[in-house]
Amino acid sequence: MNLLATLVKNAERMMTYATATKDGIELTFADGRKGLIPFSDIAEIGNPEDLVSIELPNPYLVSIRSSKEEAVELPWDFVRHYCDASYQPMVTAIATAGMQSLGKRIISMRKAAGMTQAELAQAAGIGRVTQSRIERGEQSPRYETLMMIAKALGRPAAELLVGERS
Repeated sequence: MNLLATLVKNAERMMTYATATKDGIELTFADGRKGLIPFSDIAEIGNPEDLVSIELPNPYLVSIRSSKEEAVELPWDFVRHYCDASYQPMVTAIATAGMQSLGKRIISMRKAAGMTQAELAQAAGIGRVTQSRIERGEQSPRYETLMMIAKALGRPAAELLVGERS
């Protein structure tokens, strides 16, 4: 018998279960990972006796209410980073790949425009070292910087972010 398994797309983002334990709020994600946020780290609650309710209004948010009528909402990404030490390296790797991909697109467009790194940096109003770091994928540009680079290249900013579609 050949068994196949499938996982819901973006299951690592979806919370399926939240419950109070004596130590804190235990959360379960759709991909099976679990974690605990201690009450001591939720300032609005502080200790288990102050907890009135826990709700998952949607798979991406935990709502917690205290006896003092204080409410706190914890988004999935905060919970995942907090509860799952293996998640941060994965997110960092994705961010690094994105910065490197952006850098390669900028290099390609700069060369197609016949510009040197220094010329593009000057036209964009940024330092050459900053331009170099962005192109090497070592630095993520601020929104304003990205807009200035796109303008200096005479290209839409969206093309820098996603490239040309094939």
